[in-house]
Amino acid sequence: MKIIIEESDDYQENEILIKCQNQNDEEIQRIIQNIQSLQTSLICKKEKAYLRIYLENILYIESIDEKTFLYTIDDVYEASQKLYELEQNLQSQGFLRISKSCILNLEYLQHVRALFNGKYEATLTNNEKLTINRSYVPAFKKAFGL
Repeated sequence: MKIIIEESDDYQENEILIKCQNQNDEEIQRIIQNIQSLQTSLICKKEKAYLRIYLENILYIESIDEKTFLYTIDDVYEASQKLYELEQNLQSQGFLRISKSCILNLEYLQHVRALFNGKYEATLTNNEKLTINRSYVPAFKKAFGL
């Protein structure tokens, strides 16, 4: 794959052009999703302030006591949406449900290992560990290419 970058003061806004043989190619689709996720954000709450959190910064999303939390490298934010709503909206953005209460951003997955009981343990790039429950393992294997 070749990457060409043109820089000029004449451009009014940034533009990305992808030239390919087949836009349905898996690699091209992943690139498009990654670019789109850079522009996508969620409005979340931290204490009494509302903030915009970009998807690219979210490690994982977890539901605890009927509240939904977004975890980034530095902080934790509360989202107003339910976990199932976020799952539906983010599955095309590289997020995957790994348990009843957790959605993982696959971009932050460092490695995975099988546990003795049919579950898997996912280690994130910040060395945090999450459990992939048995019923979610087949979808995880498919998404991760195992």
